[in-house]
Amino acid sequence: MPVAHLPRGQVRPRHVVNRQLGALLTAEALSMLGSRITFVAVPWLVLTTQDSALLAGLAGLAEMLPYVLAGLIGGPIVDRVGPRPTAVVADTASVLAVAGIPVIAYCDSVSLGVLLALIALAGALRGFGDAAKRALLPRTLAAAGVSTERGTAMYDGICRASTLVGLPLAGVLIAAFGPASVLLFDALSFAASALIIGILVRVGHADAAALAESEHQGYTAALRDGFRYVHSDRLIVGVMSMLFATNMFDQAFATVFVPVWVREGPHGPAALGVIGTAFGLGAVAGNILYTVMAPRLPRRLTVGVCFFLGGPAQLLALAFTDRMWTVLVTAALAGALMSTVNPILMAAVYRRIPTHLHGRVISVLIAVSWAGIPFGGVIGGWATDRLGLQTAALVAALGYLVVTVAPFLFPAWRELDARPRPESARTVVAA
Repeated sequence: MPVAHLPRGQVRPRHVVNRQLGALLTAEALSMLGSRITFVAVPWLVLTTQDSALLAGLAGLAEMLPYVLAGLIGGPIVDRVGPRPTAVVADTASVLAVAGIPVIAYCDSVSLGVLLALIALAGALRGFGDAAKRALLPRTLAAAGVSTERGTAMYDGICRASTLVGLPLAGVLIAAFGPASVLLFDALSFAASALIIGILVRVGHADAAALAESEHQGYTAALRDGFRYVHSDRLIVGVMSMLFATNMFDQAFATVFVPVWVREGPHGPAALGVIGTAFGLGAVAGNILYTVMAPRLPRRLTVGVCFFLGGPAQLLALAFTDRMWTVLVTAALAGALMSTVNPILMAAVYRRIPTHLHGRVISVLIAVSWAGIPFGGVIGGWATDRLGLQTAALVAALGYLVVTVAPFLFPAWRELDARPRPESARTVVAA
């Protein structure tokens, strides 16, 4: 795999490049840790202050809709400005936005609308930052000489570990300090991420020719190129379509079904984190096992089986039991199965997209895939208020089963097992 080139044509020492990869993964781990805390704290804050599952879902919409839109419109900006400076600026601005949420929450005279507006701003900034980091990852992997499969497995392991630590930590902190105060931890995580990427990560644009083309191409044309590329790739269309639905169900589960299940039972707010801990333990164990076994596993069959079995499992548990140990065991098994999905899909996407188009194409892919998230909480909250938790969770589980049969039915998914496209490899240069 090509090594990053310095501006004067010198090869950057491999140990320096590997240090940059470690720095990027560390920054992402800290940022994700803070985001996991916010993921629990924001809906719990609204649920406990407004006493409405629908409004808790609306808080999720307020955060995730701007997140998705910002990630979409930010793709061409990432390609032109560069993923590293975009990530640093977005994370720096996120410090102020996230820290402002508890300040607003403590003001009794401030309306719910103002609080939701600040949550929306924080979501938009995080969307810009995450789009930049996703474009920065394959460049850093290529510079470090790390394979796409191994690199995406490492990245997904960071995500799983952050979930493992962040969700139970959120439950403990919420119980100790209240949901508003713990958002300050997320603000600190953004500050740490901005410093680490700004100081230690130096990987930049794909190549000089691609940079010149991006600078002369208009914003609208660049965004249109992203949509055109996505539309031409049947596998990417299939991945987006399935993830749109599954992300919607997952959001309803995490931001509405679990908080309502906890509130209606004798478990207390700390249980919000315990369920996430069980899922995280299973996911970390599954990620380690997958990293060892990945070369010997058929990608399409692995994605299909694990998604079909692991996706709806937790929804069914909430629908049929109020016993904590049953929900925890199910969450651990679901985490182990689902840990294989992201590395396979991420590796396939990165291999298929030319490096200089990563920002605009990945932004479209993520925006469409995540478009169901903003509405998942709202639909889940509405269904819970109207149908009750058990019925709403069961309907979501059935929907999950229906959409996850796609890898077994549609021929485009066979391309997961195909060899990578040779044109997707590009030389990267330092900023």
